[in-house]
Amino acid sequence: MTIYINRGPFLHIPDKVHPGQYKVIRNPEWNGELPEIVSFTDFLRWNYTADYGRFIRELHLYRQLSLPWGISYKAEIETVVIEDGRYDRVDHDTFSMYVICNVVFVEGAYRCCQKYIAHGVYVSGGISDFLIDAELYDGQYIRLCQPLDEYLVPILSKKDYEIIADEIVDKYYQYKANYPCRVNAVAIAKAMGIEIKYAHLSKNGNIRSKLILEKRDTTVYNEQGRAKAIHVTVPTIFIDNIVDDEEAQNAIIHECVHAYLHNLFYELQSYYRKMVGRKMPEFNDYFYSQSQKSCLKWMETQATAIPRFIQMPEEQTTDVIVSYLDRHPGEPDWECYRGLINLVKGKFGVTRNTAKKRIAELGWPEVRGVYVYNVSSYVEDYDVEYDFPDDYTYTLSLHQIADVYATCKTFADLISTKKFTYVDGHVVINSDKYVHRENGMDVGLTEYARHNMAECCLDFRKVYAEFDYSYTYGELHKDELTKITDDNRSFSDEQRRKIRMALYEITEENYKLSAASAVNDFAKAVQFHMQRCGLTTDQIADRSGLGVNTINKLRNGKKVKLETVLAFCVALELEEAFREDLMQKAKVEYDTNNPAHRLYLTIFELMPKANVFQINDLLKAEGFIPWTRENEERKRYTKSSV
Repeated sequence: MTIYINRGPFLHIPDKVHPGQYKVIRNPEWNGELPEIVSFTDFLRWNYTADYGRFIRELHLYRQLSLPWGISYKAEIETVVIEDGRYDRVDHDTFSMYVICNVVFVEGAYRCCQKYIAHGVYVSGGISDFLIDAELYDGQYIRLCQPLDEYLVPILSKKDYEIIADEIVDKYYQYKANYPCRVNAVAIAKAMGIEIKYAHLSKNGNIRSKLILEKRDTTVYNEQGRAKAIHVTVPTIFIDNIVDDEEAQNAIIHECVHAYLHNLFYELQSYYRKMVGRKMPEFNDYFYSQSQKSCLKWMETQATAIPRFIQMPEEQTTDVIVSYLDRHPGEPDWECYRGLINLVKGKFGVTRNTAKKRIAELGWPEVRGVYVYNVSSYVEDYDVEYDFPDDYTYTLSLHQIADVYATCKTFADLISTKKFTYVDGHVVINSDKYVHRENGMDVGLTEYARHNMAECCLDFRKVYAEFDYSYTYGELHKDELTKITDDNRSFSDEQRRKIRMALYEITEENYKLSAASAVNDFAKAVQFHMQRCGLTTDQIADRSGLGVNTINKLRNGKKVKLETVLAFCVALELEEAFREDLMQKAKVEYDTNNPAHRLYLTIFELMPKANVFQINDLLKAEGFIPWTRENEERKRYTKSSV
């Protein structure tokens, strides 16, 4: 029987002709693609199992291997299998290895399995020694000072971020000052031996920067959007041409953190690529395991967080904060915290969000309720309790709320009680005490609610689980967020006018509809509701944004989309029972797997009085297609008629 030492793409099979030796073959059971990124433990398992087996056998032969109870030096070693590994970062280029091996001893009819730790050291660009010695391992704790995960990415806590930032500044930035100033990111990159180049990195401008650490070709684009290859011979940071100077500085420091912390990861993947004969593949999400996704997410999290510790040193930033607050005696209010955030932003050349995070980290968590961004604009300022956890928030976009509503039954049941409404990015108790209304519309939280969020608003835990980072070997970058422009920042005057024109005309007609619904088809039901509400085709077009042709299709019982039926129902302010009845007659239904449909359901639950134009605005802000085109179709019909 063939004994497979490991289960990777390559197998080390005991050589029957030469006992104690192995031959390497392709694994016949390895189907599909090779993994796009490889862990160091798998790399050892696939390439060095035979070497570890030879090393442990030699130690045993020369009686230098500690043996478990009941096993003598006369016993033979049958198999050696690499089970796991622990890795401890020594410095930028070096880490210690603790490789756990399963060793099977055979002595007469007695077999015994014992684990060993094989010690080693890896030195990038120097002399490495994977096989220094081996000791018995009985499950004892392996103490690591600076642990790496299996992909050689540092495992860091928040307190480590400050240490790493100080290491980078002390080693690569000779212009360190004792007063508040902007850090020169280009100087740090050059001190690390990294060049800076500018180019169009993508057709749509989504990629703002990328890091390349080895000789290779990379793709950029000319002004006409045509791809061209550039040969890179030295470590290089590419910055997109469209970014401004401030954003470029932030991006350069981001990539420098990658180069400093994640060079061992890149080197491992380079060895792996050469081993399997791959050069410059695109790393498609399809091939990632969940642990690989977490690895890339973890690298990006570190490279996003640590730059603010470099740009805003603790001592200098604290001096700026204390000096500002001393000039504003009394209890700081929202306006005071806004001024503080803007001051820190200007002093150190960072974004508002970065400045706010740093201020909170340095002991002023109250700023967390100021300058809170949600989809397309800032929500109104509010108080945050001192003990409010860092990974919780009161503010979520409606799209995120819809996802929670679709996946959490407890939340869905709570919303179904109709006790809550969605206002200014918050799920709040539907009461005049907490919700400020104008002309029957919910326009924001009351002053009392903004000072007592824990009393009236639901809080949500932020879970960073989605994989939204692009990775190609030698390049690690995050796509830019959706641009905020004047067009999507607020309601237009026309939309505001139409929203205020919307009247609430619900009447008690349940009996009439229930009597007619048993015999009415879709067309009769539409006509009945139009007659019941006393609305003409033109009036419905004004209230819904539907074109005259589309409304005539409804009246004639023609097939229409779900969104058209919903727009008609909202324009006539039909109750939920009537809306469901029309949907059934029109033979349209919700698909809970569709994010847009989940959003529709959430809007009806949390904002039952919203009109079509408000809903269209919400859908556009969340990145979905609005229900109607606001009378464009009607204008075309009128023009053609004339």
